[in-house]
Amino acid sequence: MDGNDETERAATIGMIAETMRSTVTVARALVDAGVRIDLAGLEREIGDLCADAIALPRVLGRELIGPLTSLRDEIAALERTLMDAPPAD
Repeated sequence: MDGNDETERAATIGMIAETMRSTVTVARALVDAGVRIDLAGLEREIGDLCADAIALPRVLGRELIGPLTSLRDEIAALERTLMDAPPAD
């Protein structure tokens, strides 16, 4: 794989991380509104995303610290929201 392919792959991973962050933000808003959500597959998708980022050359992977940190922070906020949500019936 040449440098251009890896650069494009890094950009794609960054876009996916941002899309996932937005999805988790919506999930958190739904939980706040009392809507039940299904998180099946989220852990696998995030694991795949992280594995893809780790496979990049170090310099390109470092460029993803911001998007991946934002995703991590949003997941942590969702986790707190889920813990504070009333139990499901």
